[in-house]
Amino acid sequence: MLYQLFSPYARKNRYWARAEARYQKRKTRKMKLLFFLLLMFVFPAIFVVGVIYGFAKMLGGINFNPDSKAWKDALERLRGRMRSQAAGMLVPWDAEMFSLLSLNRSVTKQPGWFNKATEGVISTIYQEPVVAYASQVTGKTGLLIARTSMQEFIFRMKGRETEIWADGKPFAILVDNTLLAAGKNNTVLAQLEAPRNENQIPVMLGSSTAAAINNPARNDLGPNPRAVTLLRPVAGDEETALLALTLLQVLK
Repeated sequence: MLYQLFSPYARKNRYWARAEARYQKRKTRKMKLLFFLLLMFVFPAIFVVGVIYGFAKMLGGINFNPDSKAWKDALERLRGRMRSQAAGMLVPWDAEMFSLLSLNRSVTKQPGWFNKATEGVISTIYQEPVVAYASQVTGKTGLLIARTSMQEFIFRMKGRETEIWADGKPFAILVDNTLLAAGKNNTVLAQLEAPRNENQIPVMLGSSTAAAINNPARNDLGPNPRAVTLLRPVAGDEETALLALTLLQVLK
């Protein structure tokens, strides 16, 4: 009733048009205020985050040189992380451990925005921690440290090559599935004989196939698969070479 009485007056005096104009003016002021707040707070915050992220990416673009301070600092950081998570918990490594080593690994820390390190443990088939590891990727170079209770391995992965140190000393270089001894002679220590889509990857040590590494890329090996099947006893450099290759296959 009131609307019907007021409607002719409102049309005559353009009340609705003026009300719409006032509404649009208030809406425009609110949009200007919102844009001002974006300029004052949100955009600067995005800029700062972008600068920090860009700086982190720039640092990440450094390709580690084993003689550089960046390389040594990264090693110490990863060693510290590995010691803190595995101190006193690794079961002793002995001659029987190859047959007990499993493909199961637990990741205790995932990489984040500014901390690219990954940490974890490989267990035996009885769920005992036997290998601790820590890794990070910096630019196009990957750095991986893994240790048993007896031995430490360092892997520097770049392109098709992986340099390997055992207990701090240059041990070998893996190129196209061939493990070459470090040094000028480049003696062949081991060879991986099968593509990565097979269930097992045979490992030739010397002139014979000494072991087979179960392929961690396959998901049909059962709930608790062994990492290695030994075909003959290994010791010395052969054991070191086989363990290095096994760790690379499991942790890559």
